[in-house]
Amino acid sequence: MKTLLTLLALGFVISASAQERRVERPTTRPGARPTGTIAPIIDPDARPVPREAVLRNDSLLKVNVTYQGYAPHIPWQKESPGQRRGLGVFIDGNRVLVTGQLVADATYIELELADSGQKLPAKVAAVDYEANLAVLVSNVNETRSKAFLGGLKPMQLETKSRIGDNLNIWQLGRVGDLIVTNLKLSKVLTSQYVVEGSRFLVYEGQGIVRSEGNSFTVPIVKGGRLAGLLLNYDSKNQLTTVLPAPIIEHFLKDIADGQNDGFPSLGIEFQNTMDEQFRDYLGLKGEQGGMFVSAVSKGGSAEALGLKKGDIVLSLNGFAIDARGDYEDPDYGRLSMSHIVRGRAYVGDEMEVKVLRDGKTETLKGKLKRKAPDEYLVRPYLFDKGPNYLVAGGLVFQELTRPYLAAYGDRGGAQLARLQWVVNHPEDYEKAGRRKLVFLSGALPTPSTQGYDRVSWIIVDKVNGQAINDLKDLEAALKQPKDGLHTIELEDGPKRLYLDAIQAERDNLALLGGAYRIGELKRIE
Repeated sequence: MKTLLTLLALGFVISASAQERRVERPTTRPGARPTGTIAPIIDPDARPVPREAVLRNDSLLKVNVTYQGYAPHIPWQKESPGQRRGLGVFIDGNRVLVTGQLVADATYIELELADSGQKLPAKVAAVDYEANLAVLVSNVNETRSKAFLGGLKPMQLETKSRIGDNLNIWQLGRVGDLIVTNLKLSKVLTSQYVVEGSRFLVYEGQGIVRSEGNSFTVPIVKGGRLAGLLLNYDSKNQLTTVLPAPIIEHFLKDIADGQNDGFPSLGIEFQNTMDEQFRDYLGLKGEQGGMFVSAVSKGGSAEALGLKKGDIVLSLNGFAIDARGDYEDPDYGRLSMSHIVRGRAYVGDEMEVKVLRDGKTETLKGKLKRKAPDEYLVRPYLFDKGPNYLVAGGLVFQELTRPYLAAYGDRGGAQLARLQWVVNHPEDYEKAGRRKLVFLSGALPTPSTQGYDRVSWIIVDKVNGQAINDLKDLEAALKQPKDGLHTIELEDGPKRLYLDAIQAERDNLALLGGAYRIGELKRIE
């Protein structure tokens, strides 16, 4: 297990040697199933496109982004800046549609006319990282904006694509020429986009995607209208995954009033009822369908509707749910029940759920909601902001997030595996009143932390006798030492740590602006 000190040292070496801005290049595992990464792997051996496929562009722009995110394991420090390049689709209202990942953690955005190279500063008007969509607008005066965008034609949406349709992948060449390749739509299903756990409608198709150096936000077009944006490309199998126009339409309708409510979610974990023994246990007969509710998320739509663990969901808004969790969609055929909530409905819409509970059929009604990232015990994603943290005498405390765990992968051993388990099973902590999971992420070498250098990745229960439900609680508790000592109670061994309150304050002052480049001892937002 790498200690925080080792990671800090490595971080300083990297930041000192990487002064030039890096250009982010999309990567994915060859031959892998699409995982929602929007940046496709482009096949460098793709066959040249015939001359007749090179057309005039009047709806696409190049988008250049400078970005800089925070290092999850060194929360006060930013990572090296980088650049992304992609395409933007000009739409009504002098707006530019792009994928959310293109503009994540952006510090500067500019639009570029493909033919002339003329550039214009831009800003994010709306973004939904769960749906992986964003809208950009000009960041300069109206006169200059109109002059820059005046030659572009807004592209309309094509929401009626179906299996068997021939679509086109649009890309821009070096001098702005439009390069078109074919894509045959072969499947419609639901799959994860970028954010873990966010499943939406996707198209899948067969076709080759060329390498043109603008692989973020590649539009998929049908009859000159936008059918979707490319999510992922598997070059081995020539399989393309597309973020479809119906999801784009949902996003644009949602933000039309100037407020981004997001996509609703049901907030349940469920399992299918295909196993015969399981069906007998549940009392399901014959061809009777339904999905077993194994958990209900605190604060979600399901809880508000009155769904309970052990219920069997029979239908949603009149759509019967089968034993696999699918329903018959009038447009696409068999689809996951998640699309009824995340694709066909909006936040605030009424939802009717029929369940089998204790052998009896019940009908539950209520309004759908979206559970915001900050409402989760463990924040699911973290874009455009830094992680919350607090340094006390050299001990580093953080609120647990999925990006923190993802940064370590499977390299953390048993202690980090314990935190990963908690992420997937938050019920007991939520029932105990935890708003966030505060954990000790490591210790910087100070007089206060002698002997604690190997203590990390342990959840904090109490400090100075006070229960810790978020970092605000920790901040308040550290203002009330007892007999000159801070007593920190942990969920796992060594169970209890002690800090001399006066020495901890001295160490805090020494850390500010010192070798570890700590500018602030806390970020609590």
